[in-house]
Amino acid sequence: MKNIKVEKDKFIDQDGRQMILRGINVAGSSKVPYDPEIPTHKTENFFDTDVSFVGRPFPLDQADEHFTRLKTWGFQFLRLQVIWEAIEHAGPGQYDQDYIDYIYEICKKAAEYDINLFIDPHQDVWSRFTGGDGAPLWTLDKVGFNVENLHSSGTAILHNFYGDPFPLMIWPTNYTKLACATMFTLFFAGNDFAPGLEIDGTPVQDYLQSHYIDAILQLAKKLKDLPNVVGFDTLNEPSKGWIGIEDADQVLPFLRRGACPTPFQSMLLGAGLTQEVQVYDFQGQAGKMKQNENNIRAWKEESEGIWKQQGVWDIVKGEPELLKPNYFNQVNGSKVNFKGDYLKPFLVKFAESIQKVDSDYLIFLETIVENRKLTDWSKKDPGNVVNSDHWYDHSTLLTKQFSELFQKNPRLF
Repeated sequence: MKNIKVEKDKFIDQDGRQMILRGINVAGSSKVPYDPEIPTHKTENFFDTDVSFVGRPFPLDQADEHFTRLKTWGFQFLRLQVIWEAIEHAGPGQYDQDYIDYIYEICKKAAEYDINLFIDPHQDVWSRFTGGDGAPLWTLDKVGFNVENLHSSGTAILHNFYGDPFPLMIWPTNYTKLACATMFTLFFAGNDFAPGLEIDGTPVQDYLQSHYIDAILQLAKKLKDLPNVVGFDTLNEPSKGWIGIEDADQVLPFLRRGACPTPFQSMLLGAGLTQEVQVYDFQGQAGKMKQNENNIRAWKEESEGIWKQQGVWDIVKGEPELLKPNYFNQVNGSKVNFKGDYLKPFLVKFAESIQKVDSDYLIFLETIVENRKLTDWSKKDPGNVVNSDHWYDHSTLLTKQFSELFQKNPRLF
């Protein structure tokens, strides 16, 4: 039995008492492999799959020091970040048992300090190789990307290759660029928007989701006998990719910063075609710039990409033309709803899979960050669920400065 359960929208401990959890994230360092000899911003061997995350968030021999400090500060609940890449970096179905064992020992050590926790399978803009963290490199390779060309083609911006100073809060723009947007579109809705695309004989959506869930299940099985591990997050801040966009020839509104190609321009950049794209700063439009002047393809084997294959665009009379500007907005003539059509089926599948391992596991449900209203959940859906929605002080987050104006008028931002 887990130390914490949910009853009538309240957290209850083993003695039936209501709990107010005071928790903290542990920790952002978990997003990159552990190698004390090499800086995390290295470019050398960046694309290696022979990596280890053992030691993230901290080496086991430092755990007592960290848990003592957290307990002294009054924290009794942790959101422990893990990374899909950490579990399955070597290849599909190849699990890093050393990492799984290490996470077990970290959780077991937390129990010695009466600290409960849940596991957060974390991601930002899909993966390290698209400017964030999360998925293994092979997920991009399997759908046909030449991963080493993503930054140079303008289809992702990577700190490692851009260098310093890295523009403030520019990384989230990767969510709307070709590499990340394609992966999330395929992950949630590949069956509808890339029909016929298969990986090793399996439809791409089913392949990606199944491998993700199976990887997290390795931890669920390993940790199920630890009562202080109370559950699992579904996936940190999932993105809808390009699902639902009404016009692929318009710059998307999500966190415009730096070079912001339209989805159509992103497709052309990936095909090796130079594009003049709009540039934004915090005040708005700030001019234009040319990207991919060296005509580098983001796809392997001279391919022009999945979306050309799906007929979204083509070369017409020698020029690229967007043939289906609302391609990602409709399926069989009906407008799509990301949360209802795609996110919720994934959440249900994830919850059912984890709770088959242990029915007492709590499932912390996440939704897209730009629309925090949680997906509708009914009594027919899996139980023991928690709203794990996120809220941000966007002004402070984006500017890295505290704003008294925001404090007085939060609706301004």
